[in-house]
Amino acid sequence: MFQMVIDLIKEYGVWGLLLSVALEASSVPFPGGLVTLTFGYFLDPSWTKLFTYSLMASAVYTLFSFIPYGIGHKLEDKLKEKTNTNKIEKAQRWFKKCGSWSIALTRPLGLGNYVSYIAGVSKVNVWKFGILTFIGIFPWTMTMLWLGSTGNLKSIKGFLDEIQLYGFVALGLAVLIYFVYRQRKAHQTG
Repeated sequence: MFQMVIDLIKEYGVWGLLLSVALEASSVPFPGGLVTLTFGYFLDPSWTKLFTYSLMASAVYTLFSFIPYGIGHKLEDKLKEKTNTNKIEKAQRWFKKCGSWSIALTRPLGLGNYVSYIAGVSKVNVWKFGILTFIGIFPWTMTMLWLGSTGNLKSIKGFLDEIQLYGFVALGLAVLIYFVYRQRKAHQTG
């Protein structure tokens, strides 16, 4: 996989970077983060180029994240047919009120694509979705390009994999705590 990424970067340059983030944002299983990291290594960009490439890649990512958003938007009616409409509407209201920042916060964790579907189902405003997606992906892209330019790709990739693992564990614990809380609250009121 790593050799494929290197070949992609050598052959296509910045277009390879933009293609990889487009694939990742559209929910195609592709290691866009690894390509971004490796691209920074091979390019060794100046701060101006680093910023410019980060802007370009983040804009492309934001644009292509509208694919899963649109799919989610179309799935809302199907979900209402299959499940309790009140529960779907309650979840939508919560996501619009409290969960919309998860659009930005989950981008570095690799969960951003799933949140794009949820944002579409929840009919989050298109502009809000686009802005929050950009806010979430830009610092991540900039960091990945910069880390790649520092040189030691394998240790950086290992470190990032660890961070992502901790993020997943924290998210899992938060979900578990939430469900335990809901169960206890239901038992107390019932």
